Amino acid sequence: MSKTPTKSVTYSGGHDSVTLHFLSGHVVVFPNGTPVEVSAEDAKSLAGHPDFQPAPRATTTPKPEEG
Repeated sequence: MSKTPTKSVTYSGGHDSVTLHFLSGHVVVFPNGTPVEVSAEDAKSLAGHPDFQPAPRATTTPKPEEG
């Protein structure tokens, strides 16, 4: 079974949070300024909306192992 691809999206509108009911059947709460993982299909439906932006990718730097 393959894993559904996800995208991270951030809401930056005028409310503290919004709850969206997608045509896919998913219900997602978007706290203002907090990245939220959604399916690629749901992210695509938000692409043209000015209050939703792709969240920056998390960058992690591996820590050197102590030995």
